[in-house]
Amino acid sequence: MTARFLSVLALTGLAAGPAFAQEGDPAQFISTVPDAQAFDGDGYTSTDGEVLYDTFCAGCHMPDGEGAVGAGAYPALANNPNLEFAAYPITLIVNGQGGMPALGHLLSDEQVLAITDFIQQGLGNGYEPDGTLQLVADSRPYEEPEVLAEHEIAEEDDEEGDPEPDREEAAEGNAGNEVDSPNEMDATADDGEADMDDASGDGMDGDDASGTETEDEAGLIRHRTPGSDFPILMAAEIPADATLVYLSGTVPQVVDEAAEQGSPERFGDTRAQTETTLAAIEQKLGALGLDMGDVVKMQVYLVAPEGADGMDFRGFMEGYVQHFGTDAQPELPTRSVFEVAGLANPSWLVEIEVVAVRP
Repeated sequence: MTARFLSVLALTGLAAGPAFAQEGDPAQFISTVPDAQAFDGDGYTSTDGEVLYDTFCAGCHMPDGEGAVGAGAYPALANNPNLEFAAYPITLIVNGQGGMPALGHLLSDEQVLAITDFIQQGLGNGYEPDGTLQLVADSRPYEEPEVLAEHEIAEEDDEEGDPEPDREEAAEGNAGNEVDSPNEMDATADDGEADMDDASGDGMDGDDASGTETEDEAGLIRHRTPGSDFPILMAAEIPADATLVYLSGTVPQVVDEAAEQGSPERFGDTRAQTETTLAAIEQKLGALGLDMGDVVKMQVYLVAPEGADGMDFRGFMEGYVQHFGTDAQPELPTRSVFEVAGLANPSWLVEIEVVAVRP
């Protein structure tokens, strides 16, 4: 008999067993995927997005992605505008958020990308998948490399054996290859350096070859994410002698003076608030002799609109791309986006901080 199992997300995400606390027949929460298709002794093996969705996600978000309410609220993934850009679901799948557990330790980069592609294209969404393996890798928590103390390094060397050849043997081997003069030594060293230079070659620089790296006259290097056109930088390298300008958090401007104080209409929706916030940032930068192309770092704080399940990431992106990655202003910053419970004014849905480099 082929064993069946509950969605891992339902089991590990909420230990009280929320899937069975939801309304309906409990059988609907049992994965229809045979174990052999998704799992073996080494872990989850499938790279089919739909199979992985049925295994990990359907137990809470439902097979059709319609979501559910029971012991907890499980948002709908079907027809969800927040899934238009892959960065958002990838981050949640890898790192979790709130009641949703992180699945990054259970899934490979290929599997995370397969689930993301499936929910972007399927479940009534119809978005063009824009995720990349590099984007998944960048979403994973940074792990500090192990640093060994000197005595630990010595112990490892002893265990592996002395890598240096026997000195007497080396001396015997060189007996017939004496160097007659310092000039010959210099020539030998020069030849070696030349060989190394030839071996490296200009074509070995992957960033330059792929066009993902640009450097301006001041030495600022901007790294785009390879294989992705998502409008943020993967990284930015700032020269040591550069001047950084930190702008305090900027908030939305009033778009409807006639609207009642404290009403959502006074500042507009997330897109409108993003556009007025970025316009205000542009004005502040201009007063300092800078422009949006000088921005290298951005932190964004978004509040869910009233009655919504979560932040309006799509609305934010629609406002953001009016100011970055355009023909008039092609530069991009590094960026983080956070959903927060609230801001100083209950009507604000957006607050943005930026760091710029003075050219």
